Amino acid sequence: MKRRDFIAAAGGAGLVALATTTAASAQASANAHGQEASDIHLSHIRTTYAFGLAAKREYVEFRRYTVANADRRAQLVEILDRALIPALNRQGIRPVGVFVPTANVTGPTASVAEQERYALNVFVAIPHKTMDSFANANIRLVADAQFMRDAAPIFEATSRAPVYTNCDTSLLYNFPTMPVMEVPDLGPDRVFQWRLYRSFNIERNVAKIHMFDQGGELPLFREVGLTPIFFGDTVAGAKLPAFEYLLGFPSAEARVEAWNAFIPHPKWVAMRNLPEYADTATEIDNVILTPSSGSQI
Repeated sequence: MKRRDFIAAAGGAGLVALATTTAASAQASANAHGQEASDIHLSHIRTTYAFGLAAKREYVEFRRYTVANADRRAQLVEILDRALIPALNRQGIRPVGVFVPTANVTGPTASVAEQERYALNVFVAIPHKTMDSFANANIRLVADAQFMRDAAPIFEATSRAPVYTNCDTSLLYNFPTMPVMEVPDLGPDRVFQWRLYRSFNIERNVAKIHMFDQGGELPLFREVGLTPIFFGDTVAGAKLPAFEYLLGFPSAEARVEAWNAFIPHPKWVAMRNLPEYADTATEIDNVILTPSSGSQI
């Protein structure tokens, strides 16, 4: 090898070595949070695919109708029970849940305005096995003559005096370890609790989902009586990035007892102090719900 070729080769090798050393140094200096976040993401991906092979994850459409007053709310609930639930069942969609908020909206982030706003909501939970089911449900409803007759008050009302004034929808993709909606027999006095957790960026949302789905929080919920109905990543909706879930209880008293068992539980105390889950859910909506007489949940 000629001398100038040797020097060029040696110089190139030196640059490669320098680049390798620099990259290794940068990797070594990565902070613990970044590494933990990376591990969380990889764990979430692996679990998502593993459970995806075993059980197909379904979607939940979570509607929030807004009405003008209590009379309109009662009218809408009656229509949903009599017309919407049977019509969706005819599409093969079940179980369908219809809920109204109680006067009690808990949580430090719930303002008076939010409490008043939710008091005039009606919530509907609709499971979908496929995206086609979600995308075409309303088209199929309009083509259903029985539904159009049963829900006639909605279509006969004018724009100046509608049965409901607005309808917001969140589309949720069920967690890998809870791929379908669950409907335990909670009895006639059952109550529910809907919670929306919003994070300030998508990485922190994934971390909080991991905390439930693979980090142990969801199994702990089951252990203490916080019975899950669904847990879903909000793929479309308001307040993104976020996820939403619904819990069920045999009674209002059972709800309080379950949370009192959860909050001081050693597993939760240890879990909530882990640095990889720090600063995740920075905004929480939290509403207590009672089912309608026709609700299938």
